[in-house]
Amino acid sequence: MYRVRIPFKIIARHNSSLVDFYKLFPKTFPKGSPPNSPFSVDLKQLRKEFRLLQSTNHPDLNRIKDETAGDLSSLLNNAYTVLSSPLKRSQYLLKKNANIDLNDDAVNKKFQFQDQSVLMEILNVHEDLEDIQSEQELAKLEQENDERIEKSIAKLEELYKTEDYEAIALETVKLKFWENIKNALKEWEAGKPVNLTH
Repeated sequence: MYRVRIPFKIIARHNSSLVDFYKLFPKTFPKGSPPNSPFSVDLKQLRKEFRLLQSTNHPDLNRIKDETAGDLSSLLNNAYTVLSSPLKRSQYLLKKNANIDLNDDAVNKKFQFQDQSVLMEILNVHEDLEDIQSEQELAKLEQENDERIEKSIAKLEELYKTEDYEAIALETVKLKFWENIKNALKEWEAGKPVNLTH
């Protein structure tokens, strides 16, 4: 059986605050993280490499069952989850490359309210959400929101080439809002209030 091992120095750094997730998947990201690689990810390749790494490093499948194997498996799971989601991937890259932590409320709010036109667009979409009366209106809003998500991801693809982290942070905040709208639309039920997280 073909065995894949994660380099010890990556495991040893697992305890550090921010491991380079891209280095865990060298076949998927041979050039590392953006701007050396595109922001978009070949999800099929990432999933394939993740499964291969898990098959050789998971503590239940590994002959040597120790804490390191469990830690590594957990690290691989976390890295895969982050890299397979455009929103989480962008949040991760912002923290890693520019020390911008959008999971910090104060930092997030700084970018949320920076562009008033974005704020107005978000308020209008929120109002549309509250006014949904039928499945047809729901389907229309879902389609519009999917288009906003695609547009936002495409913009991030371009921004990561420029390394303009302020603009990347602003676009990532927008993407987070569109993802929250997507989740609210999935949970929509006639006559029930819309719950939207920010």
